[in-house]
Amino acid sequence: MADAYATAYCAPLFWVAIVIAAPLFEEVFFRGFLFEGFQHSKLGSNGAVMLTSLAWTILHVQYGAYELGTIFALGIVFGIARLKTQSIYPALAMHSLFNLFAMVQLAVYFR
Repeated sequence: MADAYATAYCAPLFWVAIVIAAPLFEEVFFRGFLFEGFQHSKLGSNGAVMLTSLAWTILHVQYGAYELGTIFALGIVFGIARLKTQSIYPALAMHSLFNLFAMVQLAVYFR
């Protein structure tokens, strides 16, 4: 992530991509489309939370084991929020805030 931030051609566009676009796409796909399908299958709600969290973690293979564990745990939290509210909006908000926090950390690191 630090390399991507350091070499970003247009920093504001990179921020938009990481804080808005990526969470929007990922939440619509994982906690929207996939979650809904898995929830109505034999897997049920718990299986939907687990499987979408695992799939979302696999998408982030560029990170190390610790980060992947964190991503999986966040996926569980986002999945539970999706399950309890029956909406992707809370998961989307949490995902965006988490990415915003990570971007602020990077900005501080590079200053």
